[in-house]
Amino acid sequence: MDVVGREDVPPRVRAAVLLAMGRPTEEIGPEVGVSGRTVRRWRAEREFRSDVRRVRLRLLDGAAASLRGGRVR
Repeated sequence: MDVVGREDVPPRVRAAVLLAMGRPTEEIGPEVGVSGRTVRRWRAEREFRSDVRRVRLRLLDGAAASLRGGRVR
């Protein structure tokens, strides 16, 4: 997902993508322009955890489609 480096995408969304990709929490804050404490606070929120799960599922769907040679649903 190429939203990570885009400045027009909110830091919270970029953080969710990075977490879904398995990046360590302590690296995410500086990369998206917030403190590590902010990322830890977001991780404590149920809605944010749901967002991370949705991104992770989309990443897995994309990987599976790629292996099948097909398109992502």
